[in-house]
Amino acid sequence: MYIKCSVVATKISEIIDHEASFMTRLRFYSHLMMCSKCRDYFRQFKLLKETARQHEPEALPNDFDSVMDFVMEEIEAKDEKVT
Repeated sequence: MYIKCSVVATKISEIIDHEASFMTRLRFYSHLMMCSKCRDYFRQFKLLKETARQHEPEALPNDFDSVMDFVMEEIEAKDEKVT
């Protein structure tokens, strides 16, 4: 029933977002009881996600689409010259 630290790291978002199955949660929290490094990592990741949720994303400038179109055209033109 024990899972590795690498598996814990891949399941953190599922756990925080309440998407993990019962067995995944059981294995995850059992691992945390034994592994202080994963406990610390989990606390840090959870804090990071909570902090990110508190801030509204900034609005993009009105000309964002036209600037991105220009940039993409320049990149494509350079790629055509190289090949």
